[in-house]
Amino acid sequence: MHTLISCIGSAGDVFPFITIGQALRDRGHRVDLLTSPYFRNHVESAGLGFVPIGTPEEYERTVSDADLWHPRRSFSLIWRSIEPNLRSAYRQTIERSGKDTVLVGSTLAFHSRLAQEKLGLRGATVHLSPSCIFSARAPAKWPSLGWLGYLHPRLTQVFLNAIERTFLDPVVLPGLNAFRDELGLPATREVMSHWLNSPDQVICAFPDWFAAPQSDWPPRSVTVDFPLRTPSAETHVDPTLVEFLEAGPRPIGITPGSAMAHGRPVFERALAACEALGLRAVVVTPYRDQLPAKLPASVMHVSYAPFEWLLPKLAALVHHGGIGTSAQCLAAGLPQLVTPWAHDQFDNAARLSKLGVARSIAPRANTNAWIRVMRILMRDENMAIACRNLALKIRDGIPATARIADQIERLGSLAN
Repeated sequence: MHTLISCIGSAGDVFPFITIGQALRDRGHRVDLLTSPYFRNHVESAGLGFVPIGTPEEYERTVSDADLWHPRRSFSLIWRSIEPNLRSAYRQTIERSGKDTVLVGSTLAFHSRLAQEKLGLRGATVHLSPSCIFSARAPAKWPSLGWLGYLHPRLTQVFLNAIERTFLDPVVLPGLNAFRDELGLPATREVMSHWLNSPDQVICAFPDWFAAPQSDWPPRSVTVDFPLRTPSAETHVDPTLVEFLEAGPRPIGITPGSAMAHGRPVFERALAACEALGLRAVVVTPYRDQLPAKLPASVMHVSYAPFEWLLPKLAALVHHGGIGTSAQCLAAGLPQLVTPWAHDQFDNAARLSKLGVARSIAPRANTNAWIRVMRILMRDENMAIACRNLALKIRDGIPATARIADQIERLGSLAN
């Protein structure tokens, strides 16, 4: 079987699909992965075929735009970054697809859904976080819309329809329907709530204890678990980071995400809280300019570290609430302090807090508030127990990559 995986986003969006691709490759299938050239080395080192979408410069230009982290303006920016490469990504998909091809697309892989619809190929949509699903029975905790969950589902549905019709479709439909017309496809609507979901299979890459399936989820939805990366003997780690970790008590990890180029407020407050509480810290960010010019001996900065290796060595993690980082923390049994900015982060933060494994704080909350919540994070025994219990649940479950590979193989058998 040939699997053509398309994924749009940052490291937390791309790495799970690399892991899925490796599982399929290990079963003897041929796998190509379409994504930004920014991740080319990661894809090729995993033994997968790489197909570029856009350029590294385009990726860096998008992540450098502060609107990416604005709760309301981010969606327009993301679409503006996708649309210029929509036709070329579609052509790449068409050129590499054959009768034995199964298409696998992330939530924003518009080109993959277009190719599936045009060619009649089997395909699966993989959602990494629950907020990608428009559910009136269990609505996501979006910024300023938390009240939706307190309404009757019928009324919630009315509001969700209005949000999509007023704020989402107008952004996407002009460009998408223009291209659909070129392809001889009829105009569509309700893009995010309906069209993006493959009619063949929707794979929810998170466990049912994180988000319980609802009757209004897309047809043919199945929940699995988090597609986690696991430590490898080939994992490269900065030797100075190893020395730092071994030189004292477990530090606090601090990261606002691999694509956050505007994380200064988090760094300032998190480092001030660590200093006040006498805690060591490891800061993980490729944007060194967001940190103080001189760091104390109790703080180490690295541009990158594999979280599957690093997180089990930490005392807690301060992070943005991206689903990839959240899942790796759960697997490591690590208490979390979540500082949501946009996208799925508010919903993930609410779910983690409800599970008892995290606290949440606004990135720009005052330093005293940061100190108070980090003190709780380090001392809350109930949180420590909840973290251990969920880590065991993940460890003892069926790996998500195996279950996802099963679903994709089933689609491949139907295609043949």
